[in-house]
Order: sequence, then structure tokens, then C-alpha cells
Amino acid sequence: MAISTSPPDYDHRNVSSLLLDIAALLMSSGAHTERVNRNVRRIAYSLGYDIELFFSFAGITLTLSDQESPHLQHTAFRRVTGYAVNLSVVSAISRMSWKASVENWPLVDITQEVERIRSIPHYPRMILLIMISLAGMAFCRLAGGEVPAMLLAGVATAIGFTARNKMLASGHNLALSIAAAAFIASTISGVGLVFHWGEAPELAVATSVLFLIPGVPMINSIIDLMHGHIIVGQARAMQGIVIAFAIAMGIVISSALLGVHQL
Repeated sequence: MAISTSPPDYDHRNVSSLLLDIAALLMSSGAHTERVNRNVRRIAYSLGYDIELFFSFAGITLTLSDQESPHLQHTAFRRVTGYAVNLSVVSAISRMSWKASVENWPLVDITQEVERIRSIPHYPRMILLIMISLAGMAFCRLAGGEVPAMLLAGVATAIGFTARNKMLASGHNLALSIAAAAFIASTISGVGLVFHWGEAPELAVATSVLFLIPGVPMINSIIDLMHGHIIVGQARAMQGIVIAFAIAMGIVISSALLGVHQL
């Protein structure tokens, strides 16, 4: 989708497409909006262009103008198709933007580096599963949980994490996936309440759903609001609220199913 005040040449289209790719990649990887704004402007300026950006939660609109011929402008839109936090991508693009600016990289070099960064993998799924389970057990211990509660928290966290990922990979709604994962995790950890394992089995329930807490959206929403990106900040805050509500619904349904009232 593009609107031009004059027929853009090949370079305008190429540059605007690349800049929108970078902006969308940063947004979807967990960068706050002002960081996206700074990085994209830095790269555009190094290529000899001025830009204006408009951000929404669903996508980004960019207007590109040549510094030598400001009357030649090109406006384009890029949708942000999904959000999956990968801070390795965010930091790599930030470093690349500085190098491109200082060393005057040509367009082709920036494009190749963006493609390399795009292919940076997440941590192996098994490593994530193990570390998240250990984190759940550690939080349970920090809260005063005993060994039975810790083990329940670790197992429940692992199964809930796996269930959430499988549902998201299958294309299910985010809130539904979060609610289902919270239900599964709190049901498994709630077994300790049913059979009275340990002195504080409720701690396993409380800590088994912590992996679902929307930390990045909530932090980014505050940063966006502080920098004046009101639309995106409010959207991210609302996403965090929806996720928190989904977690609560999963726990409430689990509590009703188990017939306990200490969740």
C-alpha cells in the first residue's frame, strides 16, 4: 500500500521498504516505540533521507523525502503481523544502525545485515523449557515454598509453557492461549491443595503462572506513554490488561474445577 505525491523512483521504494522492514522487525521483537523511531531515523539519515513516522499497534506509516529534493516524497505502510520478544534482534539492529551511520554503509550492506539479523534464532526450545521450569521452582522457594510445592510449580510451569506455545503455533487467539495455559498450570499445581502436600501448597499455584505475566508489553507501554507515543502505549497497556485478565480466568476456572478456594 503506497501513496506518492510524485512517482517515486526505484531508490525511494527500496529505501522505504527497508526502513519499514526494520521498524516492523523492531516492534515485533519487543522494542519500545521511541527506540524504533531513533534507530530508523538514524539509518534513513545515513542514506540521505528524512522521514516522518506514525506508529500504531497494528502497523507503521512512513513518509520518505530526499534531503536533496524534499519535494520528492513517498508514503508507505507496513503491518506488524505479530509480537514475539527477541531482544537479541533489538540489540543487533541498534548496533547496526550506529555502524551504518558512522561508516556510511550503502543500502545493499544494510539490507544484507537486516536479513542476517532477521535469521537470528531464539534460544533452543528445550533450554527455554528447563530454565522457565527452574525459574518457577526458584520463585516458589523464594516465597517460602517447600520441596513438594517447588516440584509442583516446576512441572506445572513446564506443561503450561508447552501448552501455550503449541496453541499459539496453531494460530489460536492470544488471550485464549494464555487462559488455557493458566488453567493447565494452576490445575496441575492445585493438586497439592487437594491432597494437602506440604504446609503451603498454595504457593505452587501462585508461582506456576508467573511465566505468563506480560512484563515486556507493560514496561514498553509505560516507556511509550512517557515519550508521547500515546496510541501505542495505550494499546500495549490494554494488551497487558487482557493477558492479566486471561490469567485470572484460567485460575478461577481451575479453582472451580478442583473445588478449592485457596487459589
